[in-house]
Amino acid sequence: MKAILITIIISFWGLSTLSTQSILKPGFDPTEYRDMLRISMRQADSTKHAYPSLLAAYPTAKMVYQSPEVGIYNQWEMWITPNNIGVISIRGTIAKMESWMENFYSGMIPAEGRIKIDSSQYFDYKLADDSMAYVHTGWTIALAAIGPDIVSKINDYHSQGITDFIIVGHSQGGAIAFLLRSYLHYLKQPLARNITIKTYCSAAPKPGNLYYAYDFDLITRGGWALRVVNTEDWVPEMPFSIQTLDDVNEVSPFNNGDALFKNVSFAKRMYLEHAYKKMDKSTKKAQKVYTQYLGNKTYEFVTKTLAFHEKPNFVKSFNYSTCGTPIILRPGNAYRNNYLKNKKQHIFINHLIYPYYLITLEMYPERG
Repeated sequence: MKAILITIIISFWGLSTLSTQSILKPGFDPTEYRDMLRISMRQADSTKHAYPSLLAAYPTAKMVYQSPEVGIYNQWEMWITPNNIGVISIRGTIAKMESWMENFYSGMIPAEGRIKIDSSQYFDYKLADDSMAYVHTGWTIALAAIGPDIVSKINDYHSQGITDFIIVGHSQGGAIAFLLRSYLHYLKQPLARNITIKTYCSAAPKPGNLYYAYDFDLITRGGWALRVVNTEDWVPEMPFSIQTLDDVNEVSPFNNGDALFKNVSFAKRMYLEHAYKKMDKSTKKAQKVYTQYLGNKTYEFVTKTLAFHEKPNFVKSFNYSTCGTPIILRPGNAYRNNYLKNKKQHIFINHLIYPYYLITLEMYPERG
């Protein structure tokens, strides 16, 4: 009788463990990604575009929540798929100057700090465990606007039995998705331990510097955060990157010109030190100009939308870097012949959701 009871307990424990196992798997799943693009397309309002039914709203998923527009015209949605996965879809840039200025507001700030979100409240954030990690100001403001709401909804749906979540964003939405994933990892009150999160950052620009990228890739290691890029798309190349000697690891020999050239002859040392100082000065001057216009000057415009926004202390860096497991989409003949043919070559022709969908379908055909 005792042996039977033990067997029942073990069996029940095994079934309970199995029931809490994640449905999500690491790595790139082209079908899953296309479904995420369908949701993103729905969020971008497909009624305004003459796209074929391929990009109709993900027919078997249900939108259960849409946030109000907050911050600098930021918005997100929660969808539930038939297999009980919660999809957190972050909207990208919309056709408003303020929304575009969020992208240009790219002076860098520390990856840990606080942002004023209204007349009396602040948003405390931690996005990396490294004091040398810096992030994009505009998209951190977006995170401040939507982050707490997303945490609340994750906890709500977790209480209803949902343990798997996908974060997806395209373009600006993809950049914010990077920061959101980091924010969820470093919450002071952590999410439930049985929650699994997978992230698709589609057509996303660079969210922070190299040390932020190191941290992001560490916390999502094993294929849990994918950066999907069309090789013909210029947006993932943004913002521009300027690396100065202040950005390199402190133990690098390039941090100390005197030590670097101490073993060469006097004449050579004089020449090398002159060249070293000139190159150092030119990159730091460029960084200063970028921070002045894309930080200080843009701040003045942003405050017209967010009157309560306090000017941050921008760091002396503009060393933007990509992060996330790269998934490279390279257009083939079918895309070029059927999509680009007779199309006006506007600057975003390779950046929008539809071309990403088409190239993915071309590289990873659906199986009947």
